[in-house]
Amino acid sequence: MDYVIWATLPMHVALALMLFFLVNWIGKHAIEFGYVSTSLFEEPNESVALNFFIRALSPAVFIILVSSAAVAVSRPELRLGIINVVPYYYVLRAVIIFLFNRHRLISWPGYIFHSLFGIALATLAYIYLILPNRSLIPDLETAGNELWLALLAFLYAVANKITLSGGPGARRRNIFVNSHYVAARARFGEKIDSKVSDELLKLVAYSVLVYEDYCRPPAIRTLERLAVWKKRRTTGIMQVAADEVLTDEESVNRGLDILLDSWEKYSSEEHLWSRVRLSISDYNKDEDYIQRVHEVMEILAKRVDPSFRAAYDSIWN
Repeated sequence: MDYVIWATLPMHVALALMLFFLVNWIGKHAIEFGYVSTSLFEEPNESVALNFFIRALSPAVFIILVSSAAVAVSRPELRLGIINVVPYYYVLRAVIIFLFNRHRLISWPGYIFHSLFGIALATLAYIYLILPNRSLIPDLETAGNELWLALLAFLYAVANKITLSGGPGARRRNIFVNSHYVAARARFGEKIDSKVSDELLKLVAYSVLVYEDYCRPPAIRTLERLAVWKKRRTTGIMQVAADEVLTDEESVNRGLDILLDSWEKYSSEEHLWSRVRLSISDYNKDEDYIQRVHEVMEILAKRVDPSFRAAYDSIWN
């Protein structure tokens, strides 16, 4: 029995990884319908039913489909132990959340609830649907059972009208930005204060730093430093391009120089927002990047560090 478990372990881990990417793909295409992922910038409007179905029911549906395929191709033995895929999936997702430094954006009580419910549901499916060696293709002669499916569809449609706005999701985003800002201020505050005197530029600098730290968490930055085959690459917490590997401190120093040069270059701009926007675009010209940095600026000024409020409000005066 132990041999069977170890022999199937790589396959089940691979299936768990496949399930992870599949759920992420589904979630990415369901954001506009109320799915909430671990992104910092998504609108905090959560569809209760949709999120529950994707997070808790997807693993059970996945192992049923894989088992159905195994039985259909006359390899029913492949379905044995496939229940292991489900806990592997939830553990894998949790590990990746921590590796990408997204753990402060997660409602862990909700994650644990979805995980336990998903494992329980998958276990029932495994015992009563998968283990019996029979075809899992629906029997059209038992159409009466489809009434239950219609009932579930109706309940889903009703529950999907329930949305949660603001609340925990927005608070977690604020906590995330706050924690990264506090850490950045403790590590680099003296350097930033010594090089930057303009409060608005200082707000821009911290916002770029926090957003880059979000996009490239420590685990990813470590991998970037190991990419020795690339002559020029972005490294460090502020993701500055250089021919050599930069430490976080070196990247902050060079990142500040880039922003200072741009800030001076656009000093003749009549509107402050134009000056801010152009300075950020010199750092990264992507429109989405500029928008995200501005959103971090707003969170910092309005919810994290009130000392930046006056500088932020001056943009619109």
